[in-house]
Amino acid sequence: MQTVGSVASIIAAIREDCAAEVERLDRSIAEQVEALRKEQETTSVAVADRESRLAAARRENQERVAQQEWEGRRAEIEQREAWIARVVAKAHDAWKPSREQLDALIHEATQNLGAAESEIKVIERDGGCVVTAGDMVFDNTLDARSQRLEAEWRKALSEVYRP
Repeated sequence: MQTVGSVASIIAAIREDCAAEVERLDRSIAEQVEALRKEQETTSVAVADRESRLAAARRENQERVAQQEWEGRRAEIEQREAWIARVVAKAHDAWKPSREQLDALIHEATQNLGAAESEIKVIERDGGCVVTAGDMVFDNTLDARSQRLEAEWRKALSEVYRP
């Protein structure tokens, strides 16, 4: 098993990779622009549809740059999603609540139901509980909490991953 490093080192490495890629793209674009300028200066042949060709080349270049940017963003999103999935899986595997944490989960569930009497089931394999009061059920297992709070933990993890 290979140790990856701290979250900060991973973020730094990702930022460094992104900066290098941006620098490479900037150089490539600058070289292409310079080559086009030199070509224009040395060309002495008058082309009948020069303006329409230049306009088409500009559009093609803009489309190519936009496509590269889109592919870069898509790759970054895919990497972030894969990273988030790994973090969540590791956290889920490591979750072993203490007695105090389990009591807090039970308290939260009973407070949400607001019933005087309830039945509490501790779910050992998931490290949580399910509280039933009459026909109302509050699932406070790790999976249920993860789904219920997904927007919050996803936002927090996305902030950590931000390049």
